[in-house]
Amino acid sequence: MISKDLARKFIEQVTQYTEFNVNIMDADGTIIASRDPGRVGQFHEVAYRILQGHENIVVTTDTRDYSTVLPGINMVIEDNGRREGVVGVTGDPEEIRSVALIIKMAIETMLRYERSEQELRLRRGRKERFAYLLTQEENSDPAELHHMAEELGYHEDIVRIPILIRTKKTDIEKALEGIRAGTIHTKEDMSFKISSHHFIVFKTLQMAPDRLLSEYRDHVMDYLEPFFKMTKDDADDLRISVGSFQNRFPDYYSAYRHSKWLEQMKPKECPSFFQDYIGEYLQDLVPMKDLHRIYHMYEKKLSAEKREMLLEVASSLMKTNFNFPKASELLYIHKNTLAYRYGQLKELLEIDPVTSAKDRALYSDSLHLFRLHWSAWQSEPVR
Repeated sequence: MISKDLARKFIEQVTQYTEFNVNIMDADGTIIASRDPGRVGQFHEVAYRILQGHENIVVTTDTRDYSTVLPGINMVIEDNGRREGVVGVTGDPEEIRSVALIIKMAIETMLRYERSEQELRLRRGRKERFAYLLTQEENSDPAELHHMAEELGYHEDIVRIPILIRTKKTDIEKALEGIRAGTIHTKEDMSFKISSHHFIVFKTLQMAPDRLLSEYRDHVMDYLEPFFKMTKDDADDLRISVGSFQNRFPDYYSAYRHSKWLEQMKPKECPSFFQDYIGEYLQDLVPMKDLHRIYHMYEKKLSAEKREMLLEVASSLMKTNFNFPKASELLYIHKNTLAYRYGQLKELLEIDPVTSAKDRALYSDSLHLFRLHWSAWQSEPVR
């Protein structure tokens, strides 16, 4: 459809370059813009005839059969295969034919551009809505997510991982353009602006399931390489947090939250990976009051010095996969001393992680919780 505003602007431009009268008629055959303002609103019989029939051009020399038509050339205006209107140029047909053809092509080019811009605006609006549902709505309707993804050309049954990027010095729009221009970026990679300093990419990981965990970090690093080059001056303020794998749109909310949680942890690495901080994340889910209730009896039995010593022992053993000689080297103590201190820890927790896989898992969890609890118990005493 040709809008009146668009037709009027076009006539204003044409007036600067030709003295011929130009009329633009809409799909109903009504003149919606003209160099002669007195003709606007009039019904144009030839335009109506063109739009209702199959003729693309009508030349009028004898106008006795038409009460509202002057001599000239009238041509159909098409957009994407549809007959949207008619442009008429008044004058001697032989003199104005080339001018009329140029005007027709100019109008059709303008319509294609406007349609393209409108589609881009609509897509941008849909994409913003889709991004909001994925990252801000915890219980988004799966059917709506699937429908919007289909409209935007995204497939759901693909493993993606969120890459949340915060950059303060680099313009977000330029950063997005840069990362989308990379050779590894695909049409299935979903990239959205989140705030004035944040954007997120749900990056596809199209690799064999048995190679996913071993290869995804390298793939992410390769994907980010062009972005790192572009933001080398922003390195001090750059923060990249890689969340958890997902293959269902309703679960992307959690993936984004994992990335956001990781960013707030302020890890030293850039990028940082959620997979490396799952233990800390699980700790964070436990309310502090519950930690107090679980572990406050232990703190009554142990001095601050002994708590610190046992934490060092537990940490060194976990880091070395319970290799006592290596763990003793980390602590700069004799392995027999380490064995004695481990015995105290084993007696306190009443578990033996060296001989029991089940106890080893419990030992790992307890270590995380002890560390968290004992670092905060003095500031939040049990009531």
